[in-house]
Amino acid sequence: MSRSIFSILFLGFSLGCSRPELVSSEEQEAMALSSPTQATLALQQPTQVGSLRVRLQKIDDSRCPMNAMCIRYGSAVADFQIEDSQGNSAAKRLYLGDALPAPDNRGSRTADTVEVALGNRHYFLILSDVQPYPNTSDSIPPEKKVTVSVLSL
Repeated sequence: MSRSIFSILFLGFSLGCSRPELVSSEEQEAMALSSPTQATLALQQPTQVGSLRVRLQKIDDSRCPMNAMCIRYGSAVADFQIEDSQGNSAAKRLYLGDALPAPDNRGSRTADTVEVALGNRHYFLILSDVQPYPNTSDSIPPEKKVTVSVLSL
């Protein structure tokens, strides 16, 4: 009796287990395109981010310095030029911090995302960080750098 119960359990576990499916190269490519590609950009230096060339055109950082008392948080506003391999390009503005006045007001932001259409392809451009954070003790502040991600839709 115990042998038959053991045999039935063994058979049940054997049928329940299956070999994991292998991922095709097309599925791997689709997964790679749907994963965001991240890069750190310096001012006016074109950088390849995934399949796009992204240039940080301008950055205005009015965030409250870390060692100061401020009435408002402020914001960091970054202007980007995005170009694909076919030469299609777009200019986009992203920001972190307090809400901006219209028409750019998208509410308070700890990260900002905009959709970019280049040719027949669509992407999300995501601004997640602007460094270094302002500090009142920096007499000559270091060059700003931003962290962006590109996600193909």
